[in-house]
Amino acid sequence: MLTDLTNSKNNWIYQSNKLLESSYTLTVLEQKILRILASMIKKDDVDFKEYEFKASDLAKIMGSKNNKNIYRELDKLTDILMTRVVRIKNMDNNNFEKYHFVEVVKYSDGILKLKINPEMKPFYINLDWYTKYQLKNILQFKSTYSFRFYELLKQYQTIGSRSISIEDIRLKLDIKKDEYPKYANLKQKVIIPAQKEINEKSDISFEFHEIKESRKVVAINFKITNTKIEQELLITSDTRPDSNRDKIQEVKSIIIEDITELEVSSILNAAKGDVDIIREKYEIAKVSDRIKNIVSWMLTAIKEDYQWPKGKKKASTFNNFEQRKYDFDSLEKKLLGWEEAAE
Repeated sequence: MLTDLTNSKNNWIYQSNKLLESSYTLTVLEQKILRILASMIKKDDVDFKEYEFKASDLAKIMGSKNNKNIYRELDKLTDILMTRVVRIKNMDNNNFEKYHFVEVVKYSDGILKLKINPEMKPFYINLDWYTKYQLKNILQFKSTYSFRFYELLKQYQTIGSRSISIEDIRLKLDIKKDEYPKYANLKQKVIIPAQKEINEKSDISFEFHEIKESRKVVAINFKITNTKIEQELLITSDTRPDSNRDKIQEVKSIIIEDITELEVSSILNAAKGDVDIIREKYEIAKVSDRIKNIVSWMLTAIKEDYQWPKGKKKASTFNNFEQRKYDFDSLEKKLLGWEEAAE
């Protein structure tokens, strides 16, 4: 069945955060095709479908101006797309996974048929910890790096801040060591163009400042603002339950201290959405001494994988923690191991 793209710009895209944190290289048009495909996935889908698009309609929504040679362009584009690989690495060991994005491409009589690789299903269907946004927020991007920065920061919009090391930026954006070898080049050619596009054309904006060690920029702290909150409130045909919201409420029911949703989100992100890890570390907190700030302690406990202390019983009464405001910049640095976390 031919897919109607008339109102597709309002479609919602749901992607696993694990996919958003992966490493891959795609051109601007390849980025758009994959996200158009992702926007077609419905809440009750159990497998990927083979989607059919009128080639001229697809070219129009992607902003392609070469409609006269659309067959030749799509033939060339999909040849390369079929070879593209996403790399997902486990930062705690040397394990990795690699997947092709697309399994099927067919073109006949002006109709393009596409199907996502079934091995990618855990990143798009029946998601647990994910990020969502509307297709229209990325369709105007002209820099391939804008797509990646948008999704890396969109995950953290409720927190409002995220720190990423320069090494990790290069890894996630698949920028080789000989590309923009100096930070100044990386800043001018990658970060600033992406910032300009995201701030002007999407529902979020960001500012950034550099984190230095011995005068060398080693990381960047991004301050994220949701510029069009009303988009999140739009009523759409996709009414998938927001498990992120459900998890926030679940964590608030576990931690008896009065902490904000922003603080809960920071803990969830540290645990990569795994509530069982949060519950486990909180049980350890109940028998731990000298905790001044439960949020800071939980972030460190998750990052450093605190284990049950010897000689302590797992049942215990819990003293209220002293509540105080804290600097998210500092917490992000602690989470990345740049500062020693104070208990």
